Amino acid sequence: MGVFEPKFEIVYVDLDDEVTTIFGQIRKTPGKNIALVIPARAQVLQSLVSLKILRFKSEHAGKTLTIVTRDEAGRRLAGEAGLAALENMKAVGSSPKNLPVSEPPKIVRRKFKIIELAAKVFPQLQKLSRDEIPLANLDPLSGAKKVWQRVAGAAALEEISDDGKATLVVRAPSRRILFGLLAGAVALLFFIVYIAVPTATIYVTPRSDPLSKVVNVIFTDRVSSGASEALDTHTVASEFLTLNFTRDLRIGATGQIFNGTSARGEVTLYNRSNKDKFIVPSRLRSPEGIIFHTVRALTIPAAVGSEYGSVVAEVEACLTDDQSCDCVNEPDTCEGTFVGDRGNLAPTFFTLPAIRSLSPSLFWGESQKPFTGGVTKITKFISKEDLDNVKATVTREVTDLAKEELKNMITQKNELEKRTLALLDDPKAISIEILSIDVPPNLENLKQDDFAVAVSARVRAVAYEADDLRALLFNQLETKVHPEKTLVKINFDNAVINVEENNFVAGHLKSSVTIDGVEEYDISSDTEVGARLVEKIRARILGRSTAESEAYIRNLPEVSGAIISSWPFWAHMIPDLPENVKFRVKR
Repeated sequence: MGVFEPKFEIVYVDLDDEVTTIFGQIRKTPGKNIALVIPARAQVLQSLVSLKILRFKSEHAGKTLTIVTRDEAGRRLAGEAGLAALENMKAVGSSPKNLPVSEPPKIVRRKFKIIELAAKVFPQLQKLSRDEIPLANLDPLSGAKKVWQRVAGAAALEEISDDGKATLVVRAPSRRILFGLLAGAVALLFFIVYIAVPTATIYVTPRSDPLSKVVNVIFTDRVSSGASEALDTHTVASEFLTLNFTRDLRIGATGQIFNGTSARGEVTLYNRSNKDKFIVPSRLRSPEGIIFHTVRALTIPAAVGSEYGSVVAEVEACLTDDQSCDCVNEPDTCEGTFVGDRGNLAPTFFTLPAIRSLSPSLFWGESQKPFTGGVTKITKFISKEDLDNVKATVTREVTDLAKEELKNMITQKNELEKRTLALLDDPKAISIEILSIDVPPNLENLKQDDFAVAVSARVRAVAYEADDLRALLFNQLETKVHPEKTLVKINFDNAVINVEENNFVAGHLKSSVTIDGVEEYDISSDTEVGARLVEKIRARILGRSTAESEAYIRNLPEVSGAIISSWPFWAHMIPDLPENVKFRVKR
């Protein structure tokens, strides 16, 4: 069975959508023929360059664009960019004849299903009316008698024919029916009482505020200070560790020699002005930021009437992607990453950075064929800067490797001694003393990716008792809590330790520790402050509307949010009885 496929896929564009956003939608659209519906005065309709970029990118992606807009100037500009432009959607839709006759629309199929279902159910309803509803028979008196017998559990009527007329005689129902009716009445009474007694539950969220404090802490070596020495309240017992480090390290070479080739191709340069434009070997920039340059100087002819002046120029990709350098006249000053095979671009659009104020409104370039020939091939060599920076590089490497060994050492110590030691991970708390660096001779300008050095160093570090520091910070932060608030959270993991003075010989480090937490008002009815607040709220809102009560509670300084749940659910007033108003703390 055939499937209805529209002739066009429709993509809607917002007023401020950029070219990259629009093309992203086009690329995700499965169809090849796309109608781009653009509102009048949209940003993309104001730029011929933007429309040309859309056309180039869409054609490269195998898409055909049709612009649909009421903006007359935008349609005219789209035509200049080589895009079909329509005023409305009438010419875009697909013909109804494409809909296969053998498959009716969904609404018709739903109607057929309803009729089919009714045809199946109707005989069952007829059977039920004959079997279960005796009044449907021709003898209504007999039918009514059977119904009453089923309900009352006894003979419900009796025919008396003394005067030739039928008379109904009702007998008393069975005892079981009476008890059932009585139980139903009691249940109904309880339900009515439950509905008639309104209640309200108020869920209150207490206001939370950030809390921060800076604590001065001294990390003292427990060995040098003595186990029996009374420590200051701001002192944390620590262990000063020494690690002798010997390792062969490999240092990467940073010198690079480009042995590849640059991509080449042709670009048509356009002139929209009424004057010829002479350019020396100049730069062209693609939307991807790749810089090309013309091989020789040339002149772009002036426009004649509605025909733009144009000239075909041979261009070559610059060696690097440094957009701030002059890769034509001063290529040695260029830095950045080598372009190589990244210059093998598909047909695209170019601007001229050298005449930025006039490009791309008057001057631009377009390529009709892909660029080819770009090859990335780089040879690394050991530069003089690599050798001069050996000590700094070795120190960084030793620091990172030593931290890992120290952490492993502390983990083993904690497991064996059942402690909570942690490494003081601050650059000033780790001392790196380079004892020797053995660098092979005659390495400069050697073409290799890296080189090896032998390093010997002494590393000093501090491991502190994490539980002792946590207890100290908790006590100090708690002293800053408001009397009517409670400390609900402490961010121990985010504590910042800044070492201000270190003395590994004396065995102590002075530091400042910044600890953050969260305090909130204690509005629980179990506390004195909370009970007082609850009574204050209850006295104010009894008998008032739910909306007014919520607004009042939310405006209290102790509260950040409030939600009132009422029963019955349609009730919009707070009960008058205090015991029917409950409070719950919600965090």
